[in-house]
Amino acid sequence: MHGQIAAATRGASGDIHVTRRTRGSTLFVNPLMAVYFSFDLAGLARRSLYLDRLESTVGMRQVASRIEDFREEVERRVPRAFPH
Repeated sequence: MHGQIAAATRGASGDIHVTRRTRGSTLFVNPLMAVYFSFDLAGLARRSLYLDRLESTVGMRQVASRIEDFREEVERRVPRAFPH
């Protein structure tokens, strides 16, 4: 996965293989994958609408439960397929 993101950062897209291990399989490098490593985590956290609900959590099950509770309280967008 990191190789695909690095390839996207270089501007590559499509069926790109950066190691021999993946040769012979079908991969899809999306140009938007470069965005994965180009955001400000602190800024993202400031925009989180449920970060305060996660402060007292101990494990992943609690985190998932708090996020699920939050999602039940808000109106969500209709999911759409990503065109590629």
